[in-house]
Amino acid sequence: MINTQALGRFQIKSIKARKEEAALRKWQAIFYTIRHLQWQAVKTQILKDAIASGIIQPIAPPTRTKDGSFSRPEFDPDDIRQLYSEAWQEFTAAFDAAFVKATLEELIEYAQNHFGMGEKELLALNAQRSAERYNR
Repeated sequence: MINTQALGRFQIKSIKARKEEAALRKWQAIFYTIRHLQWQAVKTQILKDAIASGIIQPIAPPTRTKDGSFSRPEFDPDDIRQLYSEAWQEFTAAFDAAFVKATLEELIEYAQNHFGMGEKELLALNAQRSAERYNR
């Protein structure tokens, strides 16, 4: 059965509504790109801190290799996944609380100061990440 009433509700968005939607999408693209960059910046330190504090224990200690150096200790991949999962939840909550009310200009200024990236670079990185995520 065809629902012809659904067609009556279709309405083209006004130019103002389209501009507002485009501005929101741009803000979101920059926000999520900065969040990604910030996560990448702290991610390795999370593992180092967890190892140093004993939260993550090695399942195999370092061993001496043939050349006399030591191999890296082995860690349980499930423990590392759990660590990163919990850290990601905490990180996103803290990041979102800190940045959710930031203006586009404030986000771009932050990115410029901390990552040396301007608006064009952030949007290009966001497009690249989206293409990789959706295999485009």
